[in-house]
Amino acid sequence: LNAVLVMSGTDAYDGVAGIAAVQEEDEGKAIAHVPKIRGIEVRRVRVFVFLLLAQALINCDYGILAAALVRVHQTMQMSWLGIGSLSSIIYFTLSLTTVPVGFILQRWPGSIRKMLGISLVGNGLCSILCGFAPNALALMLLLGIDGICQSIPYVYLPVWVNQFAPAGASTAWMGYLQNVAQIGVILGYACTAAAMHELDERWWRMAFICQGGGIILTAGMLLRMEDNDMLLTDDPFAPASVPLAFEASAHATIRLLCRFRRHRAFWYTMFAAGALYFVGNGLNYWTSLYLVSELGSGAKFADVVSVLVSVVGPVFGTWAGAKYVDYIGGYKNNHARALEACLLLSCAAVLALPHMCFSRSVLLVSSALLLVLALVAALTPALAGIVLDILPEELRPLASGMFGMGTNMLGFGMSTLLGGGAMHLTGSITFGWRLNAFVVLLSPLLLLLARATIGLQTPVRVVLRDMSDRGRSWINGLMGT
Repeated sequence: LNAVLVMSGTDAYDGVAGIAAVQEEDEGKAIAHVPKIRGIEVRRVRVFVFLLLAQALINCDYGILAAALVRVHQTMQMSWLGIGSLSSIIYFTLSLTTVPVGFILQRWPGSIRKMLGISLVGNGLCSILCGFAPNALALMLLLGIDGICQSIPYVYLPVWVNQFAPAGASTAWMGYLQNVAQIGVILGYACTAAAMHELDERWWRMAFICQGGGIILTAGMLLRMEDNDMLLTDDPFAPASVPLAFEASAHATIRLLCRFRRHRAFWYTMFAAGALYFVGNGLNYWTSLYLVSELGSGAKFADVVSVLVSVVGPVFGTWAGAKYVDYIGGYKNNHARALEACLLLSCAAVLALPHMCFSRSVLLVSSALLLVLALVAALTPALAGIVLDILPEELRPLASGMFGMGTNMLGFGMSTLLGGGAMHLTGSITFGWRLNAFVVLLSPLLLLLARATIGLQTPVRVVLRDMSDRGRSWINGLMGT
């Protein structure tokens, strides 16, 4: 892992590990030859693989909680509102720290490796302690600290991918980042559910301990890397003390925040992503409980269905959505077309709501849920990239923090809290399930507003007419007319 991220067009680096390189000069001298995998530098791939591993492990706790809902509800005597709060507390504390972390990454970019390693160690220790939590209050406190520790990787990873993903695959790499988060959730859910069914219901505690150990081992791998592998600079060989976009004075910082007011498309896209995360997160969290309590499914069958739909839907959807957006030109400097593709997919998700919310058939509900989760997941890579690429480069680290705060608080955090609160107040699990599902209706509206804003100040009716013409051409192409 002794490597330096070398972006095309930059000066070459006289590397290590037998990699010969010569510096590129204006006269057109030879540039460095570095090992590549399918045209992508090996060093960059290694860093990306490590970041994917960290992303998967830190998301296992959500799956562990989802699998242990009934057990925790019984042993700790928590209400459904309290059960929903267990997941929400992670995202609320994460939301409160993402913007400060954005400033920190801009102020000390040369210390990213150390900061990321320390945050992962803290995350791992909190997970281990969750396995020994004696009561609900202690568990919620540890999960809150866990959310704070997740803020650095949450902000840093999308910015790194946006900057260093290879040309033509930026949406795909963002999709891989989204996918492994879901894989981490499912890994935590599947392992915990299997252990509780086959061994002992108290094994959800051991799942937290195993997760913490894995995160700490990953942090050890990180700390063996060099700082230059992680730098967020245009020139990877620039002094580490020079930030990508840091303005020293307090007045300049306030001015930086005020600049976001002019980027309305950023806000619309962020809120649309928040609505989608609300739906996907809430449905994943309550699926097993809804199938067992409201549709009469067996507990083991419900766990199997939950794992299948939560794996197949989001993983396939993220992959297919990323490939589709890259096929039409990607999201970089192609924001209008990417938003139109997202708008089309969000409308398709709305059409699946009746079966998922009102059918009493486990098969129909599971099929509709699979479709909705796939469509929601298909949107997230492009939206996560658009909110960064739509802004000037100097705003992107801070934008990643603000995007994290918005989506975590309004999406991930509120989904289980409002769903659990609705169940607690009405006494109906079905009401909470439908509340989580119908929030998807907000997504097409917000994406339409974002697309209209991208239209370079053209009237909304012109934008709508242009989108209608493109949609008609697309349908005619499918029908072969």
